Amino acid sequence: MTNRKKVIPTNVAEKCIAYRKRAKRGESLSPEESKFCQDMFRMFPEWYSKTEARVFNETVPFGSRVKMRED
Repeated sequence: MTNRKKVIPTNVAEKCIAYRKRAKRGESLSPEESKFCQDMFRMFPEWYSKTEARVFNETVPFGSRVKMRED
């Protein structure tokens, strides 16, 4: 059995990030949108973790100088 790395299509990854940014801004997600993000977390935990800084940095209020450090 081969060990293949899971590849996320760009449009799927961006859809998840868009939902997460909406939720971070306090907007409500539909049950389907929430489930989509939960499924992405379960299927791609390493990718999900690596996008935390991006989601944070892209939802910081205008004028704020706060940024999450990206490793």
